[in-house]
Amino acid sequence: MQNKNFDGIGSVKIVQKRRALAFKPILVDALVKVQKKKQVFLAKTKIKAQKKPRVFWLARRFRLPVLLTVILISASFAAGSWLTLKTDKTFAEDKNQLPLTDSSAQGPVIPVVAGTTALGPISQVPNEILFNLTLEQLEVYLQEALKTPEMKQAEILAKRKEKLKQYLEEKKSPFAEIVGTIAELKHWKMVLAISNSESTLGKRCYTNNCSGIGVEPGHPYWREYATKADWAKDMDKLIEKRYKDWTLEEMNGVYNHPGSANWIMASKQILEELQEENIE
Repeated sequence: MQNKNFDGIGSVKIVQKRRALAFKPILVDALVKVQKKKQVFLAKTKIKAQKKPRVFWLARRFRLPVLLTVILISASFAAGSWLTLKTDKTFAEDKNQLPLTDSSAQGPVIPVVAGTTALGPISQVPNEILFNLTLEQLEVYLQEALKTPEMKQAEILAKRKEKLKQYLEEKKSPFAEIVGTIAELKHWKMVLAISNSESTLGKRCYTNNCSGIGVEPGHPYWREYATKADWAKDMDKLIEKRYKDWTLEEMNGVYNHPGSANWIMASKQILEELQEENIE
């Protein structure tokens, strides 16, 4: 009986040991795996824990200086731009107010009026005066001073033709068609003045004779012309030959016998209007 009991106990113990041995590898493996996972997890957590404070510390350390630096750079750029604009504007304003030359040290600046040669020939103008002229004044002076008499005369004639044509057109005078011929005459003003008394600026001409040369139509001395331009040239020659030094008052009663106050008035009207229109 004892043997059986002992056998029974022993067998039980053996079974329990076998069961323990049977589950032991499984538990060990599980524990090892869990332990490894725990170690990996702890290692990762440790790495993250180590990195996070460092990043946070860097951000906390450099956030404020970087922000201040950006603000300072922006403010400096804005201030520099404003100062540059103000400096350029102030310099431009001051530049317009400053004289180009030191007149107190080099002498007075003599103004030059466009269209004139107030300083005279360039050979007679001292260098110190030329050096004190502005570029614009010097250009105007040289343009006038270096012109030949022919150039000046051509300019005067061109202006005269332009203004005279406009004047005659306003008067509805047929002389506007021959303004080129009339403007080139030596006594063109007197030709127009007398023609106004004799034919109302060419509106009542007979055989293109617009100033009554030759007493009257039908008279042996009456002159006929193919064109009004031919008459204008012949009238200019007659004035140059006989009346170039006469006044209208002196011509009245000689050129137009027996003379008339209306004749003088009509002639002077043209001379006055030409002067008012500045036609020279």
